Amino acid sequence: MGMAWGLSISSPSFAERNAELRARGMAPIQARVALARNVCRLAYRLLRTQQPFDEERYHRGRLSRGR
Repeated sequence: MGMAWGLSISSPSFAERNAELRARGMAPIQARVALARNVCRLAYRLLRTQQPFDEERYHRGRLSRGR
């Protein structure tokens, strides 16, 4: 949860996702839990592939999937 909160403040892509979740009517804690789940999936993928986090690539991927 701490990572989700920190990323929602410091990362434009995660801040945008947080705003989208809030606009869909989620309470702040619900949006944070959804972001935390996303961060966990992302961290697992980065560890498994041994790739560094590239925010631009993450943002492009979200846009291409319409999320």
